[in-house]
Amino acid sequence: MLFHARAGTIKCMDRPVNQSESPLEILRRVENIVRAGTVAEVRHGKPARCRVRTGDLLTNWVPWMAGRAGGKRRQWWPPEIGEQCLLLAPGGDLMNAVAMPGLHSDKAPQGSESETECRTDWSETDHMSHDSNGGHLVIECVGSITFKVGNTVLTLTPEGATVVPDLVGGGHVSLVQHIHGEVRRGGDTSGAPV
Repeated sequence: MLFHARAGTIKCMDRPVNQSESPLEILRRVENIVRAGTVAEVRHGKPARCRVRTGDLLTNWVPWMAGRAGGKRRQWWPPEIGEQCLLLAPGGDLMNAVAMPGLHSDKAPQGSESETECRTDWSETDHMSHDSNGGHLVIECVGSITFKVGNTVLTLTPEGATVVPDLVGGGHVSLVQHIHGEVRRGGDTSGAPV
């Protein structure tokens, strides 16, 4: 069948395009470009990968998106089994797909409903939140929190705080070697630190 062109257009055309693939294969690839799924398996060793169940399909091992993954700046936060995700498959080829975890669901609802709070939950009991309205940061942890700067280590536990090496306040008062003058027995107040 020949199409006759108007002036200024293509002269004529047998068929629009040579199709090496069937229209059904093209439709399948288009449908696979973005798919919703659930993480079915996670491999934490190198190279880290996950498998995603989407409909009746279980993908091969595919990488997941990280916040940062290059040079000195990288983030390690693997997805969890049962976590909802999107599969992004360039050209609709699921063999080259990338999982993008982090979709909230009934099984994994969001940690807050506040429009001014940024919150990260690490477990049922441990989280960090920042409220931009009041500029208030909260880190809640059942076990312990350790801060390291050079050779200084501050550890916070439910029992208290420890600092290594000795914490020196005001440049001269040691918490370990803390000595007071004018010490008396009873309810009297001691003198200032020596």
